[in-house]
This record gives sequence, structure tokens and C-alpha cells, in this order.
Amino acid sequence: AILRELAQETGRPLDTPVIARPAPLPDELELLGRTKKRVYKQFTAALRAGRHPRLAVSGKAGVGKTVLLSYLATSLQAAGQTVCWLNLVGDALSALPTVPARGSSFAALAAQQHEAMQKAMPASGVLLLRIPADLNFGGQPPRLLSGTPVSPAAWAYSVVQAAPRELAVLLALEDPAGWPEDGPELIRLRPPTPSEARAYLMQKLGVTREAASDLLRETGQNLDRLTLLTGTGSSASQLLTDPGVYTLALALSVLLRPGMPPASYSPDVWQAALGHPLQDLPVHVRSQLIADGARWRPSPALIQAALQLPAAKRQVALEQLAQRGRRGGGWPDDAKAFWFAALTELGDWSGLERFLVRSPADSRFLPDLWPAIRASAPATAREQLARAVVDHYAGRGEYHDSRARDALFSLLESERPGVQVWGRVKLAESSVDAGNFEAARQQLGRPEVQQVLRDTLTDPWTLAARSDALLVQAALARWQGHIQAATAAVNDPHTAQSGARALLWRGLIAKDSGNWSEALRSLAAVSEQSPLLSARARYQEGDLRLRLGQPGEALRALLDAASRLELAGGTHEELARILARAATAERRLGYPARGMRLMDRALGLLPAHSSRGDGVLRARLLSESLPILLAVGQPDQALRQATRALELLRQPGPRRAEAEYRTRRTHYRVALAYLTRGRGLPYLHPFSGAVQDNSDLAYARELLDLLLQQAPEASDREQVLTFDMYLSRALVEPQPRLALDFVRRALDMTDHPYAETQARTILAEAHLRDAQTGVALSEINRAHTLLRRVQVGLGGTYTAEPGLAAQLLALEARATAEDGLKMLEWLRDALQDPLMAPFRGGIWREAGQALEDSRADAVQIVETFTGTQSHWPLRPTDSLIVLGSEAEQEGCTSGSRID
Repeated sequence: AILRELAQETGRPLDTPVIARPAPLPDELELLGRTKKRVYKQFTAALRAGRHPRLAVSGKAGVGKTVLLSYLATSLQAAGQTVCWLNLVGDALSALPTVPARGSSFAALAAQQHEAMQKAMPASGVLLLRIPADLNFGGQPPRLLSGTPVSPAAWAYSVVQAAPRELAVLLALEDPAGWPEDGPELIRLRPPTPSEARAYLMQKLGVTREAASDLLRETGQNLDRLTLLTGTGSSASQLLTDPGVYTLALALSVLLRPGMPPASYSPDVWQAALGHPLQDLPVHVRSQLIADGARWRPSPALIQAALQLPAAKRQVALEQLAQRGRRGGGWPDDAKAFWFAALTELGDWSGLERFLVRSPADSRFLPDLWPAIRASAPATAREQLARAVVDHYAGRGEYHDSRARDALFSLLESERPGVQVWGRVKLAESSVDAGNFEAARQQLGRPEVQQVLRDTLTDPWTLAARSDALLVQAALARWQGHIQAATAAVNDPHTAQSGARALLWRGLIAKDSGNWSEALRSLAAVSEQSPLLSARARYQEGDLRLRLGQPGEALRALLDAASRLELAGGTHEELARILARAATAERRLGYPARGMRLMDRALGLLPAHSSRGDGVLRARLLSESLPILLAVGQPDQALRQATRALELLRQPGPRRAEAEYRTRRTHYRVALAYLTRGRGLPYLHPFSGAVQDNSDLAYARELLDLLLQQAPEASDREQVLTFDMYLSRALVEPQPRLALDFVRRALDMTDHPYAETQARTILAEAHLRDAQTGVALSEINRAHTLLRRVQVGLGGTYTAEPGLAAQLLALEARATAEDGLKMLEWLRDALQDPLMAPFRGGIWREAGQALEDSRADAVQIVETFTGTQSHWPLRPTDSLIVLGSEAEQEGCTSGSRID
């Protein structure tokens, strides 16, 4: 009853809703100033009493105006109040509802300002309004309705006067000049004292007094910066009131890409977007970035702030980023990618084209931008950039990628004949890459393509099309074994348009035709300015040096190729091929265990089910791993690996010709597995031929005979495979006279010193088994001479294959075993060469076996040679193997037998 009576006296109904008590006073106000506490309590108390207070605070930047408004908004919203918070920093029109302009007179401009503000104000609740000292409306000063320009404070006072009666208002002014004395109460805020700020940092960050003092020296007694530093000023609106954070948010806005989630960015990317290093940012600004390893991730509030920025501001930031990229080259790839994105968004197509002419390798940044390019670029620019996209994927051998296909077909849709023909040639090139040679021939055979090959043309598109068409012709001829036609195509002067690609193909064709010096010259001429092509050139050089019996040089070239390919962003498939060849080089240097590690890495790069759907590349690697498994004494595992390879090759997809060759080569390696198991020795030099027969050797002969019944194709690799099969057929043949016949067939096929050295080494081994020691020694001497030619061939001095030298030493020891102690002594001297370390056990095995077979006093000779009887009761052969194995070697011990 008393309450009702009081209510009647005051003219207010008793059922007025009671506003819930706000949350406890925030630490930022509790710790940092009595004045802000007073304003907070005064304003909230008036609201709880049901009044509609009008209050103004003023103070320079950093005294805590934004902090005060932020916590008031949070507290009042939690209490159920409707709060409208307007921050008029920058162009005030961008923060207010849009209203139509009514003319350019001062009165019209003033009317626009006031109408926009009226539309922004709610009819009731609370309005929190921040007015900067440089308040402007589209560059115009604030004006009264009469059109008279006034100070921001005077304009704000007019807003308060026009506010609805049921609306509570709190103004935050940077400059109070012009605020009338009879206006609402104006309370001046002051920054926190040093002791207040230090205590705040110590409590919020848990740091020592000294650390808090250091931070305070950098931030100053600026409450806005302090709250940002401690992570409590987390709203996007509050962040944008700080100039430094505004700049950071603007930089972030150019990094955020439509349809892509925010990410962490390297310091180089941030520097590109900002125009200066991250370290130059104040500590309270850097606090908005979260460390993510060596990169920096924007805080969620910073992301929201960046998304709130006006489109016009972001446009200016994009143009600044683009301009910085034009001025300074040499940006790291991740920063350059954002520069390309900025040029695309700005529609600077000529800028993109000019840069790509100077740096074609940077076309790798275009694929992600292709959808935007296709949608926005004019026809001529779109075609040039589509060509760059296609070239990028063609260089990587990824013609099947959806963006590559889309760019290619956009060229085929062109109204310009030259553009269409270029696209047609690239389509043929993609068919060659897929092993679909018939489709490639059909594409090249189209009348418009043949016209290009016949006519004298000057259009850049048709010149490029003719050059690439000649290279496709060379590729087709090469796969068919028509080396002369392939050579003529790559040496056509018109291929100069293809630059480094033409040089690479010249090297490939020269390599296949046996013109080794020309091959190495062309491959070496491939510029490092084309990173992927230079990596391929080094790979081809390594492959060639393997063929020429220089595995040490080959390994260096192959590992360099792998390194270059990784730096150039090459595909996993291509890297796997390079590592597989490097694994073979390690095996031929005598280190198969190291080779197995490389091969495992190569296989790990390819999924069990190839993304290309044919599995031929994985099958190739599985097949190439067989000799390495045999070298470490695992023939059974090699047979299991061969089964997996052949299963993949039964489903070749479009790579039918490649699969047929790989199937033949895998069948040959299966025969090697049976040879290895039949001999009971690891497949590592020295490796002697069969003396006694068994079922494994018989089956190996059967497999090899089936393969050799097929007439070899004219292609270089089929000739090499046939050569290898003849030599292996000699080793698996227990009858030395028959073995000699197979070696002589191989000898007739030799075309360089290393191949002849291989053949004459096996020829000498067969003569030894046939008890023709003198003839064998003659062949051994000829092989030694040839091996020296391998070492000094091709205009330099190289390491000839140490395994072949080990085989010759073992054969010479067998041929001179009658010399007993003398043979062992010269052999020991020869084995001091460090390159012989992996082969010593095998050489001693062969020498010991020959000694036991030829000398009845073998035990005494070995005891004299070793100067000890410590190896008794071992056989002389095993005593020598123990001696040879004392030198630590990696991989299998070539002297051990397969258990």
C-alpha cells in the first residue's frame, strides 16, 4: 500500500519493469580510474531507476572512452536493455544507414547528415555514440540543419536534442570544444596512472612488475592499447578504433579470399600486405596475432574486424599491395600468390600478362585464380592467361587436372584460328602423356594443324603451335623407335619457340640415338630459370650416366634433380621416378640398403591406388625395386613384389604401350629372382654364372627364352632390355658353351664402352667356367681397358662403376688362383680402393672358392696369408670372407649366401 501511494504521488505506475542489476564492475574500470567507475555507476543507476539519462564524456585517445562504452554495452545487453552502439570513426556515412543525397548545397548536405543519424537512432533503449575529433561525412564537416559547419561536439549536442524522449544517450567525445555549458553533464576522463596500469597488466597477464613496466613503456598509459594487449578488448568494433589494429585489419582484408577460410600466414605474407615487417607493429597490435609455428594466425575478433571494413577501404589496400608487388620483385612464393590474387581482383590483366612474360614459372599461381579469370577477363587476356594455366599443368604432366582441361577447352572455343590450333596441339600432347598415341596422331592429323606445319606464319599463337607440334611428333616417333624422324623433328629450327622444352627434348632424343655428348650438351643447356625443366634435365643426365656406367655421377645428378623438383613444386609422381633411379644408382655403387630406403620413400609418395586410375607408375616402381631386393638377398619378397606390379599392369588404362613394356621388364626381373635364388647369392657384384643346375635356374631359363623369342622392337629401351636378357641368360646357363653363344649375341648389340665392358666381363666368366683360362684373361684385360674409357669418357674424369670393377677383380682372382699366395697378396692391394668396400666380401668369396678348387694346400696358403689360425675350423673361403667383411659395409654382405 505504501509503495502504491508513493507511485501515485510520483505519477508512475507500480508495474514498471525493474531492470536487473548489471554484472559486477569490470576489472578495466575497477582498476583503472574512479572517474570511469563513476560514469558507469551513474548511467546504469539512472537506467535502473527508470530514467532516460543524457550524459557525455570526453578525453583524448586512449583514456578509455571505447572501453567504457564497450563494457556498458555488454552489461546493459545482459540486463535486457536494447543497446545501439555507433562508432563514427572515419567517414561517418559508412557507419550510418544510407539516405539519398538531396543536392550539393550546404543545407542539403546537413539534411543528409541528420536524416542518416535519425534513421540510426532507435525510438527507445540506449544509444552509445562515439564522436572522433575528425568527424566527417564523405569528407564534409558536420553541419547544423541550417548548413552551418560546427565542431563535432556541437553537432553531437544537436543529435542529443533531437533524440527521442525514451532514448538514453551516452556520448564519448575526443574534443569537447563547442559543447554548450547548459548541455547535458560533460565528464572529463583521464588515462590510468602508471601504478594503475602496471597493476592491471600484472593481474591480467600474470607478469612481474619489471615485465609490466617494460610493456607499459611501449603501450603508454593508453587504456585502449592495454585492453587490447591483455585480450579483453576483443570486439571487432573496439579493435577498429585503434589506428594500428585498423591498419592490421586492412592488411588482413586483402588476404581473406572469397570461399576460403582464414588461415595462418607467414611473416613474408604479412609484410607484403602491410608494407613493412610485423616487428614494426606496436606490441598491442601484434597481440591480435596468434603464433602458429613459424606463421601467424589472426584472432577471431581481428577477422571480424577485417570483414566489417568498408569495401572502398579494402579496394585501396588491394591497390597498394599490387603497387608494392610491381615495385619490388623477389617476393617469396606465398607472398607472391597474394599479389597475383590482388591483380586478378583488381582486373589488372595487362599487369599479369607482362609479369608472366618475364617470369613464366610464376604461372603456378594462376590455377587457383582461373575461375575468376575466366569469369571476368576480356577475351584476349583470358586466352593469354588460359595458355599460361595450360602450360603450367603441361609442365607438371598434369593434363588431367580439371582446371587444366577447363582452360584448354576455353582455348578450343576461341574465335581465333591460331588459338584453336595451339589448344589442339596441347590436346595431342596430353594424349602422348597419357600413352594414347593414336589419339595424339589424330589430333596432329587434323587439317588446321597440318596447315600450321606447312605454312610460313608470323602469328605468335601459330608459331608456338608449330613448335610444340614438332615436339609432339618427336615424342611419337621416339615411342615408335623411329629415332631419325624424332631427331629431325627436334632439330627443326622452328622448335626454338619452345625454349627450354625443345632443349630437353633434343637431349632426350640424342640420348636415345646414342649421341651421348650431344645429349649432355643439350641437357646442360636447359636453364635453371625453368626450375621444373632443369630438374628433368638433371634426371635425364643421371639416367644417361647410369647407362654409361658412371653411377657416382648419376647419383649426384639424380639427387640434385630431386632437390630441384621439390623446390619447384613438382608432382609426387615425378619425384618418385627420380628417387627410384637414385635407388638403382645406390645399388650399383654397392649400397642396396640405402637404395631400398630411397625406393621406400618413392613408393610412399604414391598411393596404393593411383589417383590417375592406371597404376602403371606404381607398378614401374615396384618392378624397379626387384633388383634391389635381390641385392639384399630377398628373392621371395621380390617375387611377391613382382606379383603386385603385374596385377597393376593388367589394368593399364590409356597407358597400354607403357604397360606392355613394363610387363616384359617385370617378367625379366622375375627371371632374375629365380636366378638369384637358384645361385644362392645376393644379386650384387661379383656374381658368377651357374655351374650346377636346379629347378629355379631351369625356370629362369624358361622365362628368359620365352621373352627372347619375341622380336625386340626398334625402340632404344627395348634394345637395352634385350641386351640385359642375353647377359642374364648366359649366367643362368650351366653349360658354358651355350652361355658363350648368348653373350656373343649381346656383344653384337653393344654401342658404347660400358655395354661392351659388361658383355666382355660375362664373356670372360663363361670362358672360366669352360676352363679356357687364357682366353678369359684376355677378355678381362680388354674389359679393364674399356672400363678406363668409361672413366675418362664424355670430356671429363668420372667414377666408373665399382661393381663392374669388382666383378673383373673376382674373375682375375679365379683365373690366377694357381698362383696361390701371390694372387691373394695382389688382390689385397687392389681391394684397398675405398670404392671396393661394399664388394670386398664377395670378391674374397670368389677368390677363396677358386683357391679351394685349384690348390690342395688352400688351408695352408690362407693361414700364411692371414698370419693366424684364428679362423679354424672355417673353410679357406669363409676365412677370407671374414677377412673381407671386417670393413663395415651397409646393406647386405655380398659374400654371404642366401639362407
